Amino acid sequence: MTPTQPVTPWRGYVHQLTYGADLSERVGDDAIDRIVEAVLAQRVFTQPAETYYDAACAALASGERLADLPDQDEAAVRDALIRIVEGLDARRPWPVPPFHQLPAGGWADLAAAPVIGRIPRSQMQVRRTLNRLFDTVGQGADETKVLLLELRTGQRVALRSTGAFTAPGVDLLTRAEPGSTAADFTELTGLPLEPR
Repeated sequence: MTPTQPVTPWRGYVHQLTYGADLSERVGDDAIDRIVEAVLAQRVFTQPAETYYDAACAALASGERLADLPDQDEAAVRDALIRIVEGLDARRPWPVPPFHQLPAGGWADLAAAPVIGRIPRSQMQVRRTLNRLFDTVGQGADETKVLLLELRTGQRVALRSTGAFTAPGVDLLTRAEPGSTAADFTELTGLPLEPR
């Protein structure tokens, strides 16, 4: 039987920060810089930068073992987290990410909003591009898959799948001004948009 780590709120985030790094020895500066950049870009790391920063600080202050795997060196993990925290501190004020995901509970506010365009990609392709999962809202015949986002520019939008997981067609809904929202959406997400 292998020992298990205690469940703590920060552990999952720390695992994300250190995943893929060779922590059997000290991690190179380039790898730390890539992690810091990825946290700030919020594409791979989908939570706000503060979430990862706070988790790393809590882990370092906890006194608990930080290495998750037998081949990881505790000192290397601790050193990597210290340098990630320092790297994030050095980049303050942190840039506002291009978009962030909103809770599915906001769907009620956007469900009746006008459709301002259609993304000619499938739910699967959109999910892969944005690295965000669609939520299921409604039940039975009213069940649909949606992804709610707030753009850096402040507009709130909903992406609604219009077909099967792999079938092209995701509607973009918003109550914001359609022209500027469509342009901002395309620029900030990199997804093509066909106007409605």
